Amino acid sequence: MYGTLDLLRACVVRRASFPGGEHLSASAAAWPGTARRFAWQALPPLSVVALALLVWEYLIPLGIVPGVRAEFLGTPSGIAAAAIELGQKGYGGHGLFDHVRASLFRTATGFAIAACIGVPLGIVLGYNKRAGAFLLPIFGFLRPIPALAFIPIVVIWFGIGEFAKVFVIFMTAFLYVLLGSVSGVRSVPNDYFRLGRTYHLSTFSTLFRIVLPSALPEIFVSLRTAMALSWAVVVASELIAAQVGLGYLIQSASQVYAINKVYVGVALIGLVGVSIDIVFLMIERRMLHWVGR
Repeated sequence: MYGTLDLLRACVVRRASFPGGEHLSASAAAWPGTARRFAWQALPPLSVVALALLVWEYLIPLGIVPGVRAEFLGTPSGIAAAAIELGQKGYGGHGLFDHVRASLFRTATGFAIAACIGVPLGIVLGYNKRAGAFLLPIFGFLRPIPALAFIPIVVIWFGIGEFAKVFVIFMTAFLYVLLGSVSGVRSVPNDYFRLGRTYHLSTFSTLFRIVLPSALPEIFVSLRTAMALSWAVVVASELIAAQVGLGYLIQSASQVYAINKVYVGVALIGLVGVSIDIVFLMIERRMLHWVGR
């Protein structure tokens, strides 16, 4: 055992004699410093989080927050117990995974339809300025309107079924995808279009060989933003008489003052949202590998 450790130490200090050993020894020698820097960087935020959890666990229940009953603020241990209970027993006759899956399905469906319609239409409206002059002011007027404002209208139009929930998500995502695609197309330099005319490219070839590759970075930004908004809006859409979903779980638990279960639902929305964003970043870096090079 000691012989092995002495050999490794000798390789690090004196550097290995085989080809490439210098890089190995340099990396091994740099590792303690890297680990130390990472620890010092991670220590302050972790300390703040730990302190906040301790205060929340032991001081908040004493009623130090004026105007709010202590039992309505929950505790970290209570949230952990509620998470275990939801994982084992579910809520409202459905397992916890069923609630997550239902919300993900509604979000993915509304977003996918919005992307399939919004990206092509945005490219056309961005490229054809005459068509854009007629339609873009309407879409620009609708975009700032929050999703909650659409819910009474959607209920009157489509009732309280599954289609109404998906439609609210679709409307939110569609407007951002459409206008983002238009902005991406209109940001293409005019020199690119002159180059296309020089080579006598058709409109179809210009769109797919010049416009689309140049506009893709901004289109991906709009898709990523629309996806984040879609996942946020799913809570509002599930206010429409939903019987399963994270929005339903949060709303129903809040009505019976099960605050710890509400926190679990909120935390799940945040975790899934971060995971979706990471996946989008990975796809974006994979497909737009030339950006910034």
